[in-house]
Amino acid sequence: MFFLIGVRTKAKPIAQVERPCTKCARNTVQTAFETKKWLTLFFVPVIPLGGATRFVKCNLCGLTLKAVCDLDAQLAQKALAAKA
Repeated sequence: MFFLIGVRTKAKPIAQVERPCTKCARNTVQTAFETKKWLTLFFVPVIPLGGATRFVKCNLCGLTLKAVCDLDAQLAQKALAAKA
């Protein structure tokens, strides 16, 4: 019997945030992503491996950076504004 086992990274968009881009040098709308590694069996994700990692991608130039801690505060503030 033979098994196909591997590791796959899946990215899920979380929100759109307005932040300054270091490459464009202006305030742009950026997409926040959450990535997670999965153990796959026959190309189907089965078991999550480790924690999630957050990235921010500029929608103008495409620069992708690892998110800093202020992203959580910005997302919480955006959620509170949506409720009001």
